[in-house]
Parts: sequence; structure tokens; C-alpha cells
Amino acid sequence: MNAAVLHDPAGIPRSESFPDPEPQGDEVLARVLAAGLHQLVRMHASGSHYTSHRRYPMVPGIDGVAELPDGRRAYVSWLRPPHGTFAERAAVALDRAITLPAGLAPEIAAAIVNPASSSWLALRLRAPMAAGERVLVLGATGASGRLAVQIARALGAGRVVAAGRNPEVLGRLAADHTLRVDAPDFADQLGRELADHGVDIVLDYLWGPPAETTLTALLAARSQLAGRVRYVNIGQSAGGDIRLSPHVLRSMKLELLGSGFGSVTPSEIASEVPQLLERADRLTIDVDAVPLARVDQAWRTPPSGGRRIVIVP
Repeated sequence: MNAAVLHDPAGIPRSESFPDPEPQGDEVLARVLAAGLHQLVRMHASGSHYTSHRRYPMVPGIDGVAELPDGRRAYVSWLRPPHGTFAERAAVALDRAITLPAGLAPEIAAAIVNPASSSWLALRLRAPMAAGERVLVLGATGASGRLAVQIARALGAGRVVAAGRNPEVLGRLAADHTLRVDAPDFADQLGRELADHGVDIVLDYLWGPPAETTLTALLAARSQLAGRVRYVNIGQSAGGDIRLSPHVLRSMKLELLGSGFGSVTPSEIASEVPQLLERADRLTIDVDAVPLARVDQAWRTPPSGGRRIVIVP
């Protein structure tokens, strides 16, 4: 079969011939329809992510949509290495294949589950959100952050504040208020927002300096915060380390959490994905479909904020 093949962790996958996967147990051979080129795919393939199997040559791709032998279209993920979803065919375990809702395009499903699940799992499992609660999204102008704003609203948030760097994207988000994290007065603006409206949940895709600023602002506004604040780290695009004063932990009702593989189990993820897919047609994401033959060009394309590349065999 044709597949995107990566021969070493520092290389670039190219379309070439690769052995078909051989189904085992309850697996069936399915035809891949679309697979998302997520940042996690790049990290997993390079061996830099803790889920990496580091077996080369390999076929990248952690998830996608495949057509099963019975004609059903299903969301599939985490195939047996060294096979991934950037290929014409995949060995799919039937008990892990999630049937797509009628009318949901394979390209949209392949693009949306990975970035949307970050906020979905955080708001459903790690820091369960009650209707009417207030949510602050740090890093709201990337693909995951844009979806986080939409998902918080869809799950019943009473107020959603979007903080990011791209003013054009911020202006298009359905948020109650927006903040520029790169503005000189970001700390002052955030402080006023917290004093005037409070916050219940922070979804943080940035970490680094924006996290330091936000945690400091939470401490300063603690007298105006009515109850506990759940701070959920999801990403670290602004830096891998922060300076954290112990007063932040001792002086207010703060829960510092993380959401990702490990803090959420595979079975929990599997139970939530069907519900996420049911809402996928009400979420907005920009998708660029790229043929498998051009996977090397797509791989070289830097991630562009809100847009997702989907590889189509």
C-alpha cells in the first residue's frame, strides 16, 4: 500500500510503499479516508512525546477516519506500531472504532477530535464545569484554543474570556471579552476582568510567562473570587517552566490541574469521543485537505494557528 513513511526521527515522511498491516484478534482491514496532521503527530513521530514508540521505519498518524468492511465510517486512533493513519489502509480494532454521526465529513472528524478533545476532556472530566460558570482560555487563537471557546459556550459557560496574541482571530471569536496576552497592560486588563467578573476555570494552552501573570492576577483578586478556581494546564506553547509563589496555593481556593494522556485514561477518552463527535457539526474549524502524495510538503508547513491539515489517501 501507499503510506507516509518516516525512516528516522529527524527526517520527513514521504509517500512510498509500505507493507499492509495484518489484522490480529478482532481487528479488520479498513480503508483510511482522512487523518489529521496534529502537532501531537509530529511530536509522536519524532520520539519527543511520552507516547512515542520510537520504532522506525514507521507510518505517522495517531487518529483518523476509516471505512470499515461493512461500509461504516468510523473514527479510529492509536493503531499498532509501526503503522499509523497516514496510509491507505489500517488494521482497526472493532471495539475501538467509533461510528461517525450521519452527515459528518471524514475530513472534519479527522481534523477536530484531537484539538477539541483537549478542552472537552478538561471541562467534562478534569474540572467538570457547571452551567453558568466562567471560563478563561489562555491561548485562544490556536486551533485548540478556538475550539475551547466554542466548547465552553456549548457546554453552558456563563461567561467566556479569550486571551491570545492574534487580534484578527480574537475579533472573530464568540467570546464575551478578549485580551491580548502580548499587550503591555495584559496584567492590568486581566486584573480588572477578574475583579469585575471573577473566574471559575482557566484553560491554559500557553504556560510560561502568561501563566505566571494569570496566577499572580488570581492571587491579587482572591477577595473577589467567590469560590474555588480550577486552573487546568493543557499546553506549553509559551514556555515549559514558570515561577510559582507558594502564596498562590496557600492563600486562595486554587486547584492546579493538568489534562492530557495519563491524567485522562484511554477508557475515559473513548467514552467521551462519541459525544464530542455528535456536536462536531456545530463547531467551526478550518481544514486544508492534502493528498497523501504530498505529505512531505504538508510536514514542512509550519502549524498555522487555527488551520488544520488533513492527509487524504
